[in-house]
Amino acid sequence: MSLDLKTKLDKELKDDAVIRNLWLEGIHNRDHRQTFKKINEFYDFIIVGAGTAGCVLARELIYNIPNINILVLEAGPPNIQVNDIMRSPCAYPSVSRTSETDWGYSTENQKMPGIVDPTKEVLNKGIYYSRGKVIGGCSTVNAMIYTRGQKADYDLWAAQGPEYKIWDYDHCLEAFKAVENNTRKNPDEEFKKYHGFNGLLYVQDGQNDFDDIIKDVIKVAKNLGIPYNNDFNGVRQNGVGGYQHTMKDGKRFSLADGYLTDALKKVETYPPSKPFDIGSPHGLNDDAAKFVAVNVKSFAHMLNIIWDEEKKDENIAIGVKYFYDGRVYKSFIAPKGEVIICGGAFNSPQILMLSGIGPKNNLEENNIKVCKELPVGRNLFDHPTCCITAKVSVPNSTSTSQLHYSSSGLELGMFYKGDIKGKVPSQEHFLDERPDIQFHASTNLLDPVVRANAKSGKKND
Repeated sequence: MSLDLKTKLDKELKDDAVIRNLWLEGIHNRDHRQTFKKINEFYDFIIVGAGTAGCVLARELIYNIPNINILVLEAGPPNIQVNDIMRSPCAYPSVSRTSETDWGYSTENQKMPGIVDPTKEVLNKGIYYSRGKVIGGCSTVNAMIYTRGQKADYDLWAAQGPEYKIWDYDHCLEAFKAVENNTRKNPDEEFKKYHGFNGLLYVQDGQNDFDDIIKDVIKVAKNLGIPYNNDFNGVRQNGVGGYQHTMKDGKRFSLADGYLTDALKKVETYPPSKPFDIGSPHGLNDDAAKFVAVNVKSFAHMLNIIWDEEKKDENIAIGVKYFYDGRVYKSFIAPKGEVIICGGAFNSPQILMLSGIGPKNNLEENNIKVCKELPVGRNLFDHPTCCITAKVSVPNSTSTSQLHYSSSGLELGMFYKGDIKGKVPSQEHFLDERPDIQFHASTNLLDPVVRANAKSGKKND
């Protein structure tokens, strides 16, 4: 190659590099307020919601698709603000009720016929409904109990038709194992069949031995012929036994810890000289051909999906509108890009309805233009929780209880088949291998405020 030709090629490559760097700096500069003067941004993928699903999807995109830029929007605070108190097993009752990390939803009051006297109408008061509002979503604020669904339920899904075969228990079990990093010491061969040990989600047994009161509960259960179960995610789910938790070294381990934070560690900031900060872009630049930019924006409230006006009948998403840093932003996707809604069981339907997809009556009464009438938000199923407390006298139990309170989650579980006639559960109910009632027993369920008020006689809100 002649010297002149080599010089010319070197100059062209250098010019290309300058243009590329200017383009990257224009799109991925960490101070978007200076860069995006029109507050319009363009991305290959926009993920709305950095909860359980959002964290997993972001990681998959980062690791598997080169040459892309990703926007991740989260209404709550960044995971780095989840301090050690929030990671403590005992803190979840308080964490799930704080305005900063929880949406603070509650069900509506409803009038219904009385159970004792159906001719009389009673008020069924609304209940508090916790939903995570933080990077990591509900995995950052839940009770950390690691309990899968029942084998029979997954197989029932699969039985609906050939296209549902992937949802049978065997397929789901492989997915569970791939995700899980179980740290049980000396697991037996049966345990190994049902658990994974190399995944990104840490799962562990309780940090301490059972509290004396819990030991008494187990003893009574044994005397009643109720089988002991040391793995509610194994061969069978019925019986009584200790829970496993999504924790690592005695602290909460969320999907943000396992997936999003881990992925972002593989990604350098752009420019590389500037420190990482939530809300700044990141570039996975092991080499130029695998450049990936990720922009994670916390405290970003989704307003609605932006539809392609030229294809109104097709409802094709081309971007999102959201409120962030005191302003309304519009972010758009590149050709063949995707808008991915990961708002969870409540907020995903809400976002669709705000965008004109949902029950016509609900949309029109809220002055939302109907783009597509669908029964969005009409198929929610969840399990209610009823709490019963009892005061017991146990000598010299204060220090032990506080130790458990500080380092354990919910300790004991019982799974049994309920009786539609309302009978008190007996041995036969606990022997049924398809239970439908999950019972918790714990000496540390109530948070310090409730405990203090209970001692003083003060009524809790």
